Amino acid sequence: MTVLPFFRRGRRPAAESAPTSTPGEVVVFSGGGSLGAAQVGALQALFEAGVVPDAVVGTSAGAINAAYIAIEPTHERAVALERIWRSMTRRDVFPDGRFAVARRLAARSTHLYSPHGMRALLTSAIPLGDLAETAIPCHVVTTDLLTGEASWWTGGDPVDVLAASSCLPGLFPPVRLDGRLHVDGGVSCPVPTQYALDLGATRVWVLDVAREFKGWADERMTALDVLLESFAISRSQLGRQAPLVGVGQQVIGLPELPVGRHDMRDFSQTSRLITLGREAGRAMVAEARRPLSRSLVAVPEPSQSVEDAGQTSETPTLAEA
Repeated sequence: MTVLPFFRRGRRPAAESAPTSTPGEVVVFSGGGSLGAAQVGALQALFEAGVVPDAVVGTSAGAINAAYIAIEPTHERAVALERIWRSMTRRDVFPDGRFAVARRLAARSTHLYSPHGMRALLTSAIPLGDLAETAIPCHVVTTDLLTGEASWWTGGDPVDVLAASSCLPGLFPPVRLDGRLHVDGGVSCPVPTQYALDLGATRVWVLDVAREFKGWADERMTALDVLLESFAISRSQLGRQAPLVGVGQQVIGLPELPVGRHDMRDFSQTSRLITLGREAGRAMVAEARRPLSRSLVAVPEPSQSVEDAGQTSETPTLAEA
């Protein structure tokens, strides 16, 4: 399997130190589990404003959104992504019940949940032979399990790469890429803004949906709940240093989402999260319009979303989307 470019131990190989072309607009997708639904609404707001990405950068659940839109960076594709998110359930992503989880725990398995549900979703949503086949470059980060450092991918089997990037440690099995085991990109790089700037982007739109994450917690929590929420909190608090912005570059961040307490495995709030993301995305564009008035087109009347069109009663399958 050919995977290029490959980035390990904190720096790129010299031969790959610069991208083949410098992107103008880059959209960055953070991790966040089921909070990734909010990125869909924010992405639609960007397309409404005439912002079309030249490249996307994603980690964990955000990497899946990034890869999906990189295949065809259009508003119509973002609406199709909304349908996919509305169709997802917790059982689709975390298919096993407590007894199956207990058996794996007793057997000292490397993971508690089967990856088959996630991989089936990825196979249907990203029907490519190689991640390099997207219309615009898609940069995905994973974490090398041995070194703990970030590894970057723009090619390779998309199911393997995206499964690795969204592989919550302990919940899903590590994925072997290029002969090494990899887990969730959010461990080493929860919000890859700096990487987007290093690509030479003129403008970076950061869809960080877990910046002020407040996990679900009460006395009913199991050991697994504590593990997952602790990891989610650590991702929301660490790795968010201010990026080094070069001359002529601009970083525009998504406003904080009023999500409140949320279980990152809970897909029952998808409709609300998409709406919150769309509102936050429009606010982000409005905030950026003054300094970007020469490059942003006028914001047209918002296109109908799946929700606005009243199509929520019949949700297509991933293949149909």
